[in-house]
Amino acid sequence: MGSAFFTLAQDFNLLKLRVYVQFKQKCSLPEFKGSMLHGWFGHALKAVDERAFFALYGEHGQQQPKPYIICPNEDNKRHWQQNEVYHFDLTLFGEATQLGPIILQALQQGQHLGFGKENTPFNLISVSSILPNKVTPGLVPTRLIDWFNIESNAKIQSEVALHFTSPLRLKVNDRILKHQAPNLPLLIKQIARRFSQLTRYWVCDEQRLLDQLYSELPHLGDYQQTEHCYFEEWQRYSYKQQGQLPFGGLKGQVSYFGEIANTLPWLQLGEQLHIGGKTTFGLGKYQLIY
Repeated sequence: MGSAFFTLAQDFNLLKLRVYVQFKQKCSLPEFKGSMLHGWFGHALKAVDERAFFALYGEHGQQQPKPYIICPNEDNKRHWQQNEVYHFDLTLFGEATQLGPIILQALQQGQHLGFGKENTPFNLISVSSILPNKVTPGLVPTRLIDWFNIESNAKIQSEVALHFTSPLRLKVNDRILKHQAPNLPLLIKQIARRFSQLTRYWVCDEQRLLDQLYSELPHLGDYQQTEHCYFEEWQRYSYKQQGQLPFGGLKGQVSYFGEIANTLPWLQLGEQLHIGGKTTFGLGKYQLIY
């Protein structure tokens, strides 16, 4: 693994927050709650701080990625009882990690807005930081390098699997992948592209390192893949466009095995950043199995 990869990962801060809420009454919520949470948090943040809202939700430039992810948990049930507890994760990248105190204010403000079409009231129970080995109270940023398992990277890795825990919405030749999982070269290129873009706009715009990053992409030997994937159809309601929009993606698992040892750090990177489209809504999340 080259020096640009680790240099940029050391400079790349992230703040991974876990938010717990308790419903005050019975309610019905969407199965996949990423769009609901995204819209709700936007309104809450705008009410607290217009500049922070623009930093996260504004359009800053062509292909400039948003520096955050709002990711619902995997409980897709629709009907919730009074006093039930729900949690979701909110991750900030790069310079956006400095907005931590304002994010807390927005989460508190969000209690007054409620969730979903019925504006279901809830209490904010706790906000904690997710660290590589534990969850701890308060705002505790980490670095991308902290999330790499260096010991495992040093071993010869011949098999790895990805379990897509939220839909992977990935385009190839302007078409969404629906019938097969991405091959390993495509996956690594997507991860490198996302890492490079987030770094350029929110961490360190040093062209030499970004150019070097692509020269360090792993060279793959012979490998094979097996997959057990399916396309999960979702739709979300867009208030901006006043209609339902497609929101589906690949779910399931894909395994790669063979001469793939050098890919593990990149796959660990993608595990933290999410990949594909609509990552700010929580899409493109996967868990590594190795």
